Amino acid sequence: MSATIDMLAQSFPPKTKFTENDVPDLAGKVCIVTGGNTGVGKETIRVLLNHNAKVYMASRNQAKAEEAIKELKEQTGKEAFFIKLDLGDLKTIKTTVAEFSSKESELHILFNNGGVMMPPMEERTADGYDMQFGTNAIGPFFLTKLLLPALLAGAKSSSDGKARIVNTASAMHLTNKLDFKVILDDKKRKKAGAQPLYALSKFVGWLLFTVAACMSET
Repeated sequence: MSATIDMLAQSFPPKTKFTENDVPDLAGKVCIVTGGNTGVGKETIRVLLNHNAKVYMASRNQAKAEEAIKELKEQTGKEAFFIKLDLGDLKTIKTTVAEFSSKESELHILFNNGGVMMPPMEERTADGYDMQFGTNAIGPFFLTKLLLPALLAGAKSSSDGKARIVNTASAMHLTNKLDFKVILDDKKRKKAGAQPLYALSKFVGWLLFTVAACMSET
């Protein structure tokens, strides 16, 4: 246990010198933040709005999202736009992207922030996957893939020729043992428990986007 704690402690980066005051003016930039109605996502949207970005809050719960949008408008004087997104349902992710594409032709920054952590073991995604694996890994990857045309268009119109994908990670991925059979075998899945499954989902999410980033550089 102590070795795991030491490993996690060493994985954290040093205190940043970059603050929200260093964020450049984002006027003309279109952003999506998944899971943006609370926590890290909500704070991210606040900073983006304060720097003049056009922001879509992609969340599953419309009532909570609208309340968060109202609070953010009171704080920043600017309004984010709600778009419904359920990362645990691949069919509805297609609907989300279609709705976004009907409103915007370009996307400049995608924040893959939404996810779940240790829900009840009996919960699964609409497609039958383990809830954490489906929501934290498969869903965000599928969303990003479908948004690639908009991201490429956003990159083309940007002065530096780039669009950006930012993924919220977790040091918990370091505790993962990378046993995919846990996902495929329900008995092993239940025996593993929620915390190891969360670690696996965060590792796979990190791995998928790392491989994609490496491929984009070649």
